[in-house]
Amino acid sequence: MNTKMSSDSGNGFVTVPVGEKEYRWLEKGLRGLGFFARLDLRALSGILPYVSLVEFAKGRPVCREGDEGDGFYLIYQGAVEVRKAGWDKPVATLGPGEFFGEMALLFKQPRNATVRALKSTRLFWLQTRDFKKVLGKNPSVARTIRKVAEERRKALARH
Repeated sequence: MNTKMSSDSGNGFVTVPVGEKEYRWLEKGLRGLGFFARLDLRALSGILPYVSLVEFAKGRPVCREGDEGDGFYLIYQGAVEVRKAGWDKPVATLGPGEFFGEMALLFKQPRNATVRALKSTRLFWLQTRDFKKVLGKNPSVARTIRKVAEERRKALARH
């Protein structure tokens, strides 16, 4: 897991150190989410080293509608607002334990909404390029995840 302190002024976030408390929270959180829930502990452990903890200041966009999906986010602390262009009200407000961007891990689709930090917010971030490395090393994990993601994609298309 990325434990260095760094900043990325282009994206407006700071990467923060991850301690044992955060690591355990992440492991538990991923086991309860979507396609990650179907992975065994060994497979899940292969993903954790690629996850970073990033912090966005209040008002900063995490991602913008129309941009290429860069990865999956799991909210650790704080809150984000999800907005779509042309909508008067937010699509959703998400808090700790909630996630977004999972489809970016497998499908090359532009972001379908803008997500902005409502207050200082820390998110676990798994970049698409790193996730693809994990899948390349674990074909059985790749098959499981693709199957679950395809089911979710079809379900979303029906709405």
